[in-house]
This record gives sequence, C-alpha cells and structure tokens, in this order.
Amino acid sequence: MSRTDTPSAPDERSTLLSMLTYVRETALFKVRGLSDVDAHAAPILTSPLTTPVTLLNHLRWVEHDWLHRKVLGEDIDAPWTEEDPDGEMTEALTMSLSEVIAAYSAQINDSDAVIETLDLEQKTAKPFPDFHPNVRWVVLHLIEETARHNGHLDLLREMADGTAGD
Repeated sequence: MSRTDTPSAPDERSTLLSMLTYVRETALFKVRGLSDVDAHAAPILTSPLTTPVTLLNHLRWVEHDWLHRKVLGEDIDAPWTEEDPDGEMTEALTMSLSEVIAAYSAQINDSDAVIETLDLEQKTAKPFPDFHPNVRWVVLHLIEETARHNGHLDLLREMADGTAGD
C-alpha cells in the first residue's frame, strides 16, 4: 500500500483529514482479499466479536455515532442496545465482508461530507459530563480509534492468511 498521508496543503484541516483518510484506507487494505470465512474468524481469541469484519463494522458505526449523534446532535438508529452493547459487532456477524466494506466506504463518504461543513473549533452538540470536545478533538479521536483497530486488523490478517505489513 502506498502512503496517502501527505496533506494536499500545509494547513491543519488538510493534515487532519489526510491522516484520517490514511488510517481508513489502511483498515480497508487490511481486509480486502480475505475470504468471508477468514473475515469472520477469530483465531486464538476467546471473543467471536473480534474479527476483521466486526472491527470494520465497528469503525463504521464509530464514525456515524460521533459525527451524527455527538457532533450534530441527531437521533440515530444504532445497532447497539442495553441487551447487546456490542450490537455493531453482532450485526456484522450476519454480513458478508463485501457488505461491510461497502457500508464502511459509504460511511467514509458521509463522514467526509459532514466534516467538510464544520469548523474545527465548533463544539459538539452533546458534551461529556466533564468535557465538551470540539470537532478537532473528534477528528483526532477518529484517527486514534481507527489506527488502534488497524493494529488489531493487522494481527488478524496475518493470522488468517499470512499477509503482513503496512
């Protein structure tokens, strides 16, 4: 995979969005080419919810939740519930890898369109009890969350078929 984290301009927004794009593309790179069997496998792990397909669907819903519910203040129809707090991962167990890749790719397009309209200094519609983040913090959080799960995807991919790197 070639590096895509070079910003188009030297400003903060371009740098943040270039890094977010890079970690997203890395996540997709890690799962592309896996069979559906391997994409649903959790080798040596005790949780059936830690698989390439569940992690990618988790990343999809993380972006949707943060941008639509927390930043914009919208009501969303999320797959998690009190009975199934990992519903976004459970949902992925019944989806093919290609369905999850398509859903994540669509979410990326939606997220980019939302972020494009926002000022980085803008406060989120929903504050935390002890912290009221701005959009900049949310974008940085999305980078961190995606990068962390890329490490998991990297290990799962190598265990699945030996593909390593990037």
